[in-house]
Amino acid sequence: MATNPIQRRTRNSFILGMLVMLLIATIAIVLLYFGLFQNMIPSSSLKGNSQTKKVYRLTADVESGEQISKNKIEIVELSVDMIPRDAVNDPAIVNWKSKLDLPAGTVLGQSLIYLDTTVSKTTRLVEYNMLTLPSTIKVGDYVDVRFTMPSGQDYIVLAKKQVKGIKNTTVSFYLTEDEILMMSSAIVESYIMEASDLHIVQYVEAGTQDAPTPTYSINEEVALLIQEKGSINLENIEAMKKNYNTTLRDAISNELSQYEDNKLDNLETGMKEQKEKALSLYLSGLSEEN
Repeated sequence: MATNPIQRRTRNSFILGMLVMLLIATIAIVLLYFGLFQNMIPSSSLKGNSQTKKVYRLTADVESGEQISKNKIEIVELSVDMIPRDAVNDPAIVNWKSKLDLPAGTVLGQSLIYLDTTVSKTTRLVEYNMLTLPSTIKVGDYVDVRFTMPSGQDYIVLAKKQVKGIKNTTVSFYLTEDEILMMSSAIVESYIMEASDLHIVQYVEAGTQDAPTPTYSINEEVALLIQEKGSINLENIEAMKKNYNTTLRDAISNELSQYEDNKLDNLETGMKEQKEKALSLYLSGLSEEN
């Protein structure tokens, strides 16, 4: 049957229109594809001559406040477009600590780490066995040592100290001469006040939490001893003088006065227990070696 000319023209126009639409759609798809593909290619590949930089990258997870050890970092060379602007390439990186919990693969930047400057010429490793320890404490934790008195008064003796060792109920820290004298004063007074407690509290996010100012006020005898110590630098002496707060010292002295009759007996008992614990730890260490 012969096709109507009008119908034939209509059909041809329809087919032509479909072909044009298909061509436009094809062009649009091609342009979209190449646009997306180009965005997925690193800028360094597109440029072909992007600058690179050697940086430090973690090979293992690091906790907040942890010393960054050599076996947890690697040196890699990456495009400057792929690294933080404050990326570190300092060979002394192992003297730094992490501000946050960082996963393996993190490129280290200045905003993520801080320099540990706590060691001075008077720093010593000191052990204590009379402190109440939290059940979750571990080596590497940052802690405060606090002194709670029978009346409920609570003072900070040491602020933000890193635990260097733990064995049974004995814990060790790096302390400066003035801090050692501070602890000695607090220990003696804790022995005199039977219901008092020298205990440790842990930091939640050590890398970002600043150390508080110690609030425990030393007695006058210790203050004089600190001023006469030639091994304590002037900056530490001035800090200890400021810490000698008359009002706080009076409050502590009033608490101590209630134990005047039993002062020597309580002190003797406390020192005896301390020596027995130290001897027991020493003997257990010898048995382990053998």
